[in-house]
Amino acid sequence: MPSTVLQQQQQLFDERYQSKTHQLKLFVELSKDHLFSTLFDDSSKEYVAFEAYHFEENTDWNSAQRKFEQIFLSDQFQQAKTRQLNISSSLYTLVPQALFDENELINYLSFNHPIEDESTLRFYFNKIESIDAIIVYAIPLGLEFLAKAKLPPFQINHFGLPLLEAIGLQKVNKDQLHVHIQQHRFDIIYMPEGKLIFFNSFNYQSTEDFIYYLLYIMEQLQLDRETTNLQLIGEIEENSSIYKVLYTYIRSVEFMKHPKDIHFSAVLAELPSHYYFTLFNQHLCG
Repeated sequence: MPSTVLQQQQQLFDERYQSKTHQLKLFVELSKDHLFSTLFDDSSKEYVAFEAYHFEENTDWNSAQRKFEQIFLSDQFQQAKTRQLNISSSLYTLVPQALFDENELINYLSFNHPIEDESTLRFYFNKIESIDAIIVYAIPLGLEFLAKAKLPPFQINHFGLPLLEAIGLQKVNKDQLHVHIQQHRFDIIYMPEGKLIFFNSFNYQSTEDFIYYLLYIMEQLQLDRETTNLQLIGEIEENSSIYKVLYTYIRSVEFMKHPKDIHFSAVLAELPSHYYFTLFNQHLCG
């Protein structure tokens, strides 16, 4: 079967680093419908490149992996100093660190998710330092095989790791709720003063789905729509239907900004500051 020709939706690169890729860290976010990557200069704490692919027609990980294979062979992926792959999926669960047993990964995950065939999955976990918890997750076995075959050494994390670490470090007040939006899925995080109260992911197909789940969770958390400050992160535009309906129901809605201790090359200025939040906080994860 001939390989599918991929087309980048966006590519930004600081030309000062043209011959310095081998000095940079590569951070990647993978899902069934996208691949985002960035290069990070650890010495200057600066993000200097960004690349985006969207696979809207994909319905499973197998079709996504065929596209990943082509991208993994690019110079940027092969030449970077280190590589960190961030898996964006809803197949995860959180376990308090005090109760965690590394031998129970499958049991932890199957408690909240139906797992039809565990032989097709590889089970992982990451420690979330800011909240003393462990995130347990699984990735397709084929994806692990592909990365090992086509990439030099790499580290693998779940998207929840940079998401929760970044929000946890902010020590937000009790009237602040974070909503992380991606295509067809969003995550709700309630972490007052660095203590995790709620974190879950929801699939949605319409604006009505989105607002229903959000308002229901706010009601369960007893958060007042008049006083709660809603912080939006992820791929959402101000003229979108979701943003407009949020303002109909919630008084205070804001876009979250980049972390102040991290720098962004001028070539990345066209990216909205709340976009690609989990990608641009991977520097917190090693």
